[in-house]
Amino acid sequence: MAITDSLCRSFLDLWWHFDPAAATWAGITAHDGRLGAFDPDSIRQHAAAFRSIAGAVEDLEVEDTADEIDRTALLDHLRVLLFRFEHEHPYQKNPALWIEHLDSAFEGLLARGAGDAELAAAALDRLREVPAFLRTARASLRKPPVLFVETALALLAETPALLDETARRFGADWSREGGDGAGVMTEAKTSLEQLSTALRGLAVDPDPHAAAIGEDEVDRRLHYEHASIHNAAEVWRGALRLAAEVESEVSALAAAIDPARTWRELYEQAREESPVWSQLEAELREALEQNTRLLESRGISAVAPPLELAELSPAARVLEPLACYQPAGLVPAALLVGDPDRAALPWLAARLGIPGLHLQRSRRDALPGLVRRHVTATSTSLGWCLYAQELLPELGFMSEPESRLIERVLFLRDVQLGLVDLGLHTKQLTPDEAVGQLTAQVPGDPAAALADVRRLACRPTSGCAAILGRQELRRLREDFLAARGDAGTLEDFQLEVFGYGGLPVPLIRWGMGLDA
Repeated sequence: MAITDSLCRSFLDLWWHFDPAAATWAGITAHDGRLGAFDPDSIRQHAAAFRSIAGAVEDLEVEDTADEIDRTALLDHLRVLLFRFEHEHPYQKNPALWIEHLDSAFEGLLARGAGDAELAAAALDRLREVPAFLRTARASLRKPPVLFVETALALLAETPALLDETARRFGADWSREGGDGAGVMTEAKTSLEQLSTALRGLAVDPDPHAAAIGEDEVDRRLHYEHASIHNAAEVWRGALRLAAEVESEVSALAAAIDPARTWRELYEQAREESPVWSQLEAELREALEQNTRLLESRGISAVAPPLELAELSPAARVLEPLACYQPAGLVPAALLVGDPDRAALPWLAARLGIPGLHLQRSRRDALPGLVRRHVTATSTSLGWCLYAQELLPELGFMSEPESRLIERVLFLRDVQLGLVDLGLHTKQLTPDEAVGQLTAQVPGDPAAALADVRRLACRPTSGCAAILGRQELRRLREDFLAARGDAGTLEDFQLEVFGYGGLPVPLIRWGMGLDA
């Protein structure tokens, strides 16, 4: 094992101890019976341990470019994590993070099924920890922003159903082993009610910009998390230009379809309510298979493990109204779908399935190095989603104006999400203004816009990172093909990019020798 990977293993072991829900989803079963400890003392202890690992990574002496790239990626990842703990204090500021962890911890166990005595015992042990976990949450919170409290309450409203499903799945095993599942469940649900009551009476930060991390921290994340040379102001200006360009494209497509109608009118006409789940699942499956055939007909490998399709849970829809990707661990990867427009289904299949995130993630998971398997920049993963969506029309698939109109409006939504992300966290927009901007700029449901704003507030820079990553991937492809000349192919480019896993695109560019 390379020395950087050895330190990455130490980091992962520590991270999975800190976040047992993440360990469960990663297929690490040793922490299945636990919940995280996010009180200030535990945070300080873990931060000290992370700082020690960061120091060891910084002191590494490496000889070749590949090792230096991995060392840089791991060190920057640790720097972002440490700054979050030591300066942003998310577990004191954001009660939604506590509920997200709780929900994820039980969803991870449920995803593995039933019929396993050890899994059932771990579920009961984890359930026993709920009251103490939530008491610690109440004691740790310090004047959270109103938006985070409202988000936590929305998540909390869905948690009892998740616990009920846990009891339904494992209750028979608990009874056979003589465990007091009913009593433990009662205590857990009582603690949920107590937290809900406490949140409603909690002193909150009245500043409408209280959920923002601030422009300096946005710049820091752009530099360390995404290896970008650009600051928030530059990314903002670029996103504004891109929004104008995409809206111009959308208007031109609308004129080609019907010059007498606006693009908004045509888009609303094309929108259809999603069918029943069985039909929606069939249409998504067909789109994934069609995408695979198209890529292979163009000489681009699209082989990937099976991708499950499932509905988004009510709790997940609090933060993600459209769709999301669930990586593989001890369970297969899944595309989780909320309430998309029916016309958007082929583009979601491209974005999150083939040739999108599922293909990229499955290749990443097969890499030998720990850093490239586990250190991921959202600018790379989410940027690849947008790159993949645009790749299909370039290859001649769904390039007619009606389909392209849907695709471009979906992309316009992503550009607006990038602007809202930056606006929220640099204090140019309040949450209410952010929801208003989304609903004004892109057709859609106000409830979905609220979920998007909640997610962007909880995951700073994720919206602008997607746009940034897409831009950098497209520029990287252009430079790669120019450097290769007639010998360069899209398949070559894809294979090269996938070999770096989820590392930031500027580090991939460095590795390709194109860092000019």
